[in-house]
Amino acid sequence: MANYLRLRNQNYYLRIRIPADLPGISTSAEILKSLRTRDLKSARLSAASLLPQFLGVFTLTRCGFITPIQASERLCSLLGSKKEISSTIPAQAESNLVEPKIAAPPPSPSIASIIQEYVNDNKSAWTGKTLLEYGSYWRLLQDVLEVDTVAEVTREEVRKLRDTLCRLPANLYKKHPGKTIKEVLALEGITPMSTTTVNKLLTLFGSLMIHCVKEGYRRDNPTEGLKVKQKKRADEERKAYTREDLKKMVAALPSPSAKPERYWVPLIGMYSGMRLGEICGLHVSDVRQVDGVWVFDVNEEADKRLKTEASKRLVPIHPKLIGLGLLRYVETMKERKSVRMWPKLVRRDSDGYCAAVGNWFGRFNRKHVTEDPLKSFHSLRHAFADTLKQLGVQENLIAELMGHANDSITTGRYGKRYQPKVLLEALSTMCYQP
Repeated sequence: MANYLRLRNQNYYLRIRIPADLPGISTSAEILKSLRTRDLKSARLSAASLLPQFLGVFTLTRCGFITPIQASERLCSLLGSKKEISSTIPAQAESNLVEPKIAAPPPSPSIASIIQEYVNDNKSAWTGKTLLEYGSYWRLLQDVLEVDTVAEVTREEVRKLRDTLCRLPANLYKKHPGKTIKEVLALEGITPMSTTTVNKLLTLFGSLMIHCVKEGYRRDNPTEGLKVKQKKRADEERKAYTREDLKKMVAALPSPSAKPERYWVPLIGMYSGMRLGEICGLHVSDVRQVDGVWVFDVNEEADKRLKTEASKRLVPIHPKLIGLGLLRYVETMKERKSVRMWPKLVRRDSDGYCAAVGNWFGRFNRKHVTEDPLKSFHSLRHAFADTLKQLGVQENLIAELMGHANDSITTGRYGKRYQPKVLLEALSTMCYQP
């Protein structure tokens, strides 16, 4: 707001530059509107009320809702006095000074204010990690966009946003601190962010525009259909571990005595398809029997957070894990009166309990398993799903085991979840040996 205030003759004025793309609405380069006060606080309050009205005139003109002459008339009305008008508005508009017949439209909210509104409405459903990730995404979107208000977001602006994002690197603010978007784009040898990340940003911005439509801030969603086409199939974005990879992994796993999580977490991921965060957040009480079947109860109790509603589920414990002694380990933790399966892991707001294991596994993976950058802990989920798929297990069974939403209207809406015995029967067919 300070950029719009000017102190002149001991009085504050609202100072607005005429946009370069709207030269027809004024013969001067700027508008000065007396706020009739010497007090800075009062000036800021007045400016906050007036500024959106002036900017609204610019937006209406850009969108073609009013002509430059009509824009001049509206500016005249907002300025109020002929003395102020004479220095900023062309003579053609001055001769048409009349009481406006149509009230000025409500000002278009700023993109920054709508982002804050959208975040406040949805943050209770997001994890700390998601909030942190989205925070950097919102910053990037605002820095790349060349407009400030919701009404100024046109289809063309979204195209420019998409095309610019495709040229920018991942983790821009970490890799190039202090540099502007233009400065980063001018650098040579930049590896652009992945198509998946670009589309994630566009989807997030699209959700913001949908929010604007629902709340009546605009009539349309200009982002619809403007994602970047994937060069690879979805199942090729991350690679599954091969049997040879898994063989190397199991052979190199450390002894479970000192840091049991480094032994058990990869094995549980391998034989359950559970996410890293789900495994690291397990409580001892989450390992229990249901209808005679030992299961992992994946839930949001205590301080645990899940990715989606579908993530809540019962995952049967594979016979291999029982044979390796997992239930004996659980009994030991019960005897020690431990609440959590891996008590040495520390919770972080952004990553839950999985940060330490995730960092260790990254190093372990590169040293003992593979240097392929497309293979990570998440590749265990891919290997799990692919193995079951190749064995002919029904996709809806695989989806329930992995905590994916059921897209089928019939089974998803009307059918109950599979019983643990049914899931165990499907899971028991899985074997990584050739």
